[in-house]
Amino acid sequence: MGYTNRIVLYCSVVLLASMPGGAASLKVSPAQFMVQEVEPGKLYDIYAETGLRLTVFNEDDAPRTWRLSTHRPSERGRWEKGYAEIPDAGWCWFGEDAITVSPDSAGFGHLFLRIPGDEEFYNQHWMVTLHVTGQNGGPGLGLAVDIRMQVETKSRTGLTRPPHGPLGLEPATLLFEDVQPGMPRRASVRLYNNSSVNHTYVIGSLFLDKKHSPKTYLTQSYQLLPHHEWLKHDTGVTVESGSARTLDFTLTIPEEAAHFGRKWEDCILIQPDEGLAGFIRVRVETRPPQATQPFNGGKS
Repeated sequence: MGYTNRIVLYCSVVLLASMPGGAASLKVSPAQFMVQEVEPGKLYDIYAETGLRLTVFNEDDAPRTWRLSTHRPSERGRWEKGYAEIPDAGWCWFGEDAITVSPDSAGFGHLFLRIPGDEEFYNQHWMVTLHVTGQNGGPGLGLAVDIRMQVETKSRTGLTRPPHGPLGLEPATLLFEDVQPGMPRRASVRLYNNSSVNHTYVIGSLFLDKKHSPKTYLTQSYQLLPHHEWLKHDTGVTVESGSARTLDFTLTIPEEAAHFGRKWEDCILIQPDEGLAGFIRVRVETRPPQATQPFNGGKS
């Protein structure tokens, strides 16, 4: 499936309260979104590729000017568990630095993205903060909003160097296609410890912690894997500094009619004893139901 099928919107709007006296208000859509299958080295016009653009609504009775910028979450905003922050916020930018929106109207911010074409930037899960704030000197200066953008680069194997970051995964997505319920399927991932110290990692579904909502992570058209125990794996490993270790996964879907023709996902969190966690996206597609042959009364 291509890049254009990998866009997920979580929330329609962000609404900030009006300034005292109703001087200005700020309403933006979407509040958070995810872009997957990003190919390093390729320039993306997000609107042309997906139809998504940042929409800023002006419900006031005067024109408003808003400034648009991109940031690493450590500069402003926050990020989701399992994601790192993008190494350079300049890899994502708006086509315009500011937009002026007429009364009772909407303005649009067009977003562009280009990850450098280095091999190490495959298999990445990153957060970017998109910031909208009032123009200097304008009546909406006290209003601002941060939009969270989840960027996932293409999952790939056969790399000649470890993936970027202190914790690297190869591949970042395990794809179990054409799964026959009742028949085990196996796959593996290389876990890289690119840091300067040894680490012990705890491994388990991200959604065992109910604080993490599946709708924030799951790919559009996929549902959460109903039972985490269907996917067997080590629950903890130690990897020395500068080394890698193979993690083995065995998927067994029970042989039941309801399990045919399904699309499920899980996110397996890799949590080091110190530092930011990463995750493996596990995508499962089971075989379609077998067509029932009509009974012919035993005639040949």
